[in-house]
Amino acid sequence: MKQASRYLLIATLGLSFSGCATNKSLTTDAAYEQYPLVAELNRKLEKAREDDLAVLSPEYFESSSKTYSEALEQAVANNPKATNTANESLSALNRANQNATVARDLLEDVIKVRNKARAANAQSINPDAYAEAEDEFLTLTRYIEEGKIEKAKAGRADAIRAYTHIELAALKDTTVDKARDAINQAKKKNIDDIAPKTFAKAMDEYNLALQTLDADRTNTDKASVHAGRAVWHVQRATQIADVIAHFDASDYDAEDKVLWYQDQIGRIVAPVQSDVAYNLPNKEMVKGLNLSLANLQSEKTKLAADLSNISLAKSKELQAMKESSAAEKKRQQALAAKFNFVQTLYDNKEAEVYRQQDNVLIRAHGFAFNSGASEIDARNFALMNKIIESLSQFPDAKIVVSGHTDSTGNENLNQELSQQRAEKVAQFLTQVGKIPANRIQYVGYGKSRPVANNETPEGRAANRRVEILIVNS
Repeated sequence: MKQASRYLLIATLGLSFSGCATNKSLTTDAAYEQYPLVAELNRKLEKAREDDLAVLSPEYFESSSKTYSEALEQAVANNPKATNTANESLSALNRANQNATVARDLLEDVIKVRNKARAANAQSINPDAYAEAEDEFLTLTRYIEEGKIEKAKAGRADAIRAYTHIELAALKDTTVDKARDAINQAKKKNIDDIAPKTFAKAMDEYNLALQTLDADRTNTDKASVHAGRAVWHVQRATQIADVIAHFDASDYDAEDKVLWYQDQIGRIVAPVQSDVAYNLPNKEMVKGLNLSLANLQSEKTKLAADLSNISLAKSKELQAMKESSAAEKKRQQALAAKFNFVQTLYDNKEAEVYRQQDNVLIRAHGFAFNSGASEIDARNFALMNKIIESLSQFPDAKIVVSGHTDSTGNENLNQELSQQRAEKVAQFLTQVGKIPANRIQYVGYGKSRPVANNETPEGRAANRRVEILIVNS
């Protein structure tokens, strides 16, 4: 009988192990993939924590969190119940969100002062008082969960006072903690007894810092200024105490103390004045040293002003150079545009256009003068009109018209002919082109300035020309 019972137990255990083997455990990531509702619930709970639902609707948030843990355990165990459990958790979380919306509206002022307290780091500076205020706040949010709206309204004033108090305490601790610590350390060394007048100034500044925050807790900048002054006076009092201790330890009499004082003054002013008038009354000595330092400061101020003026002059010079460079660049761009335009007016048979730095040379070999004549006839009007249009691009320029011939014929006749042709062109520019005569000069060069070989017909044709030089001064 016992043996049969043993076999039955073994068989039962075997079935149990066999049943467990069929539900293999999953990793958390695999469980989230297998049960997407559980994964969604996890994301929503994280968002709820960021939105402070743990305090705005504590009961329902806790219920949702607890049910989520159960759903996750079931999902990891690959238990299909995980989906139903997750749905229960989502239902509780939705209710928590609804309550939180009511709490944010109803407890708006409480939440504001709570946030200010947290911003002042009250939870770390005074954790016990902060915990008490949080308990009051949780009581109000639980009232809202329970539908006790009037009770929640009635408790708002107490919660506001609690958070306001710990915020102010935290601000004082943060803003004036260095001053308070310095004062406490000084008291331990009896500085308040050794240098009571200076220490009293430190206490006055410290109290002003506290009073500033009592009057306006947001005025931390002004409170910090008073706290900083308090620290400075404590440090000064400490140094006074050190000097007194030095006198006592060295057994200084009254004369030794005055000599020590004069020696300190001498060291201070040594870079400025090596010979201090200790033989004068102290008041006169100090006045003389003060005058020397004032003169030095005046010289320093003058030197700084001179350097500033030099720097300003250099700056203006650089600016002028930049502006001049920019203006010159703009001028060159405009000149290039005009030159390009003039080039486009002529074909190869009429003229060639060259740029000579700022000047423009129009070498016109398309004039049709009768042999040995200088009169401008209708055949030259088109070319002359193009020359006039070219000159209109440079209304302030001087104009030099020069006539040229080839090497054939009498030299004197060629010289005279070139002069006459240049003059006729200049007259045409004045009479037809309305260009003031005082802007135009003309000259004949005969055969003296060839631009091509006079031994060929093409070269001689190139040398028979009229040139218009636009001089942009």
